[in-house]
Amino acid sequence: MLPVHETSYRLKSAYALLVLLIATACGQQSRTPGLLTAAIPGERMACQKRIVGDLSGANPLGSGDFLASRWSPGERSTARAYLKELIGTLGVEAREQTYTSPNLNPAIDLILEPFRGTNIYGVLPATGTSDSYIVLGAHYDSGKRNAPGAIDNATGIALIYDVVRELARESVRNRNIVLVFFDQEEEELIGSKAFVRLMKREAWDVHSVHCFDMVGWDADGDRAMEVFSASDSLLAAYRTTSRELGLPLKEIRIDPVGYDNNATDFDAFVPVGHPVIGAGECYYHKDSTPYKDTPGDTFDTVDFDYLLSCTRRVATILKKMTTE
Repeated sequence: MLPVHETSYRLKSAYALLVLLIATACGQQSRTPGLLTAAIPGERMACQKRIVGDLSGANPLGSGDFLASRWSPGERSTARAYLKELIGTLGVEAREQTYTSPNLNPAIDLILEPFRGTNIYGVLPATGTSDSYIVLGAHYDSGKRNAPGAIDNATGIALIYDVVRELARESVRNRNIVLVFFDQEEEELIGSKAFVRLMKREAWDVHSVHCFDMVGWDADGDRAMEVFSASDSLLAAYRTTSRELGLPLKEIRIDPVGYDNNATDFDAFVPVGHPVIGAGECYYHKDSTPYKDTPGDTFDTVDFDYLLSCTRRVATILKKMTTE
């Protein structure tokens, strides 16, 4: 027979173990399921189809829900959780930039809440010491309620993911790579303007900013990509690689003086003087999805051959820039 004090000790230990097991079981039951249902495919087109399908409601998420739109605050919250998991598959820490942006007229803040949102970003570090940063950005919100946003702009997200995944395999990267998915592009570029402020606070030495918006429509089948920039060096980089690959490039040279456009995330970076280029399907050259901001912007309207062609072109350009 055990002494009384030893019996008491064992009872207490058993009780503590039982409490721990119950708490662990409860924690497992209440844990939020991941939104990625399986590993991201290694094959490039399958990878891009998976990401665009997940983000535009063609595929169920791990929670069993379908992300039919990315317009409401709740839908954007789900999209953010998904994007954080997606970035994590690259071996990159996913970070949040939560921001508050006042209304244009401060008096309106007395009536309406200021704009609030969250950008999701991560940094793939250089393989050596470097203070130089290349930023790759695309917005994740969709333009209207019930707009799946497959081309606008799940395609831009899929392009960036694939490019960064390829850069992560390179043995030499002389620059840090920032991938960022902007909130509220469809609301006067609130998210990208907030990220400009973050870049300033971080005091990054920005080599260049590359923004991708709508990269999934090619009705004439010419594989042309449209770019717009005030930077001669960035235009030249895209031009040279396009020529080497035998792919058409439609260039728009902009004047940064007095520039005040608010059409796409690219526009947020021009007034502050960052070397920036915008790229995508030929929106200004009249070969672009007719389903923008409508329920018709679905997975089955995406030209994945075109998306992959643009992705390979951008990856080639970025490989050169990171090894300079």
